[in-house]
Amino acid sequence: MRRSKQRQINRAIEALPDAIELMVLVIRSGLTPSAAIEAIADQVAAPLCDTFAETNHRLHRGQRLADALDAFLEQLGPAAAGFADALSTADRYGLPIEPVLDRLITDVRTERHRHAERHARTLPVKLSFPLVVCTLPSFVLLAIVPAVMGALSTLRGSLP
Repeated sequence: MRRSKQRQINRAIEALPDAIELMVLVIRSGLTPSAAIEAIADQVAAPLCDTFAETNHRLHRGQRLADALDAFLEQLGPAAAGFADALSTADRYGLPIEPVLDRLITDVRTERHRHAERHARTLPVKLSFPLVVCTLPSFVLLAIVPAVMGALSTLRGSLP
């Protein structure tokens, strides 16, 4: 049960950059951050739907955006801290949202790039087992067995 919950959280964290980019796009089109969360709550990937729905529910109950974004921290943990903190800070202190969104999208793209590099570095390790299992038997059959058979036939022919 715990392992499936962790897999669901990992899938949600992997889908978070797409949701953040969608949110930035919707905010730049003219919606407020609260309205943007409501607008994309059913458009985000399945693992994040619950988190956006919970945040939207908190907003409809009257919580401020900064407080409602705590749902991201509660459900996704520290992986969503950058997103929640950036929007919370802008909401609490009345900062202009444009620089916050620029920094947020830069951070998201950088993190996505790091994740892709990390995944690419693990690929040779994951491929080594199938490579050995598939290549080694064919090498033995095509290179070693004929040499051994030739040596055995030469030894049988030279025996008195």
